[in-house]
Parts: sequence; structure tokens; C-alpha cells
Amino acid sequence: MAPERGGWRLHPVLEALGRRPFAVVGHRGARGLAPENTLAALRKAIDVGADIAEFDIQVTSDGAVVASHDPVLRGADGRTVDVRSASLAEVKSVDLGGGETPPTLEEIIEEARGRILLFLEVKEPGDTGRIIEVLKRENAVDMAALISFHDEALHTARQLEPGLPTGIIYFRPPGRILDCRKLGCRIVLPRYPLATAKAVSLAHRLGLRVVAWTVNEEHWVLELAKRGVDGIATDYPDMAVAARRRLEEGSAKGGYGHRPP
Repeated sequence: MAPERGGWRLHPVLEALGRRPFAVVGHRGARGLAPENTLAALRKAIDVGADIAEFDIQVTSDGAVVASHDPVLRGADGRTVDVRSASLAEVKSVDLGGGETPPTLEEIIEEARGRILLFLEVKEPGDTGRIIEVLKRENAVDMAALISFHDEALHTARQLEPGLPTGIIYFRPPGRILDCRKLGCRIVLPRYPLATAKAVSLAHRLGLRVVAWTVNEEHWVLELAKRGVDGIATDYPDMAVAARRRLEEGSAKGGYGHRPP
């Protein structure tokens, strides 16, 4: 890990979000390129050069931590399974397309280790402790940040593992930058129209990283880069990586704005 001011160490996720002009986050792995929240989507994110892959996390009835955006999974054949009342075996029986099944957090960590970092979105606040248990057991605290719409999940994460970065997600104005600071989070994740230049500047003055979501059009990628965001979450990380490469090639013509320490 890279040194922070005063000799402290910077968590790898925060270090990645210091990349200029911005870090690329594959949304649900890379849902525009492969079935969402699968190992295939994770591999796509890695292959195209994303810095971070985001996964939605649920817990099964028998305590397994798995990737799924909704509590009810719908397979490629139309069959549905309620993740939270099903066993891991039942969840693993769902084909999400191309033979891909919902991965466990352990499987995600194994695939990602040394190749890409992780954003883990806590969908149910009560799952926070179980997710952190897995991260600790797998020696993966340095690989991930926990993000959520739910303050309770972020507060619990800070209590259980203070060294784990947390981030608050929001989609309504006026935003939650000040709430983020009060909760001890290091990352704010606004829906992209809320990532205004003024909001980004305020977040940076407070030492926060800004990750805008979900950005699937190149003109918005370029606009958000101008505004100085630290990360861009997209269903198409290949597009964002290509746009970043073009910006990097022209970086000698100007800077990308202030980054927090």
C-alpha cells in the first residue's frame, strides 16, 4: 500500500480512486458485456482494464454470501429463486446465461485477487457483519470497499472493521456529501447528474473520493472527467477505459483537477 501523509497507509481502493484522470468501475462486474454479477462479468472487467468491479451482495438462508442485485433471481429460462429464503445449492442451480451461476463472495475474491479491486454493495444492512466475516477470513479487507444506500450498513462496517473504506450511494438532490463525512465514509457515489463540478469540489475539500454511476455514454464520461470525479461506474468498462486512454494521451495539455490526499 502507498503511504499517506503522516506515515499512514492508504487503502488500495482509495489509492485506485486517486488514478488520473479517473478510475473505471465495472458496474455489476461488467453487465453490458456479460451476465451481471457473475464471474464472466468480473473477467470482462479485468480483461478490458477496469480498476474496480462492483457487485451487489445478498445472503442466502444458510448464510452463504452471494452476488445478486435483487432478492429474487431470474434465470435465463425464466425460473425464479428467492435468494434470501433459498439455500446456496438452490441459488447455484440458477443459470444466468451461458452457464453462469451466481458466484459466492469467496469465488469473487479468488478470481479478483491481484487482478482487480472490489466494491461490494450491501443490499440489506443486516448482512454487513456476515460480509465482513468473509472478507476477514479470506484476507481480503485490503481488496474491497463496502458501499450502500443504507446508513446503518455503513455505520456497522465502520464499527466492525474501521480500516475498510465505506461509501454512501445516492440518487436524489441535494446529495449526501456532508452525511458521508459524518458517517466516517471515504467515498460518495452520486448518480451521475448529481456529480456537478460544485459537488465534486466540496467532496474533495472534505477529503472524499467521488464515484459517479451509472455512466454508459462517452460524452458523459468526458464531461464527468472535466468535473474532476475520481471514478466512473459503467456497464461498459471497455468504453470508459478507451475514453480514459484518449484523455491520458492528451494529458500534457492540461490537468484533471484537484484530488484529495
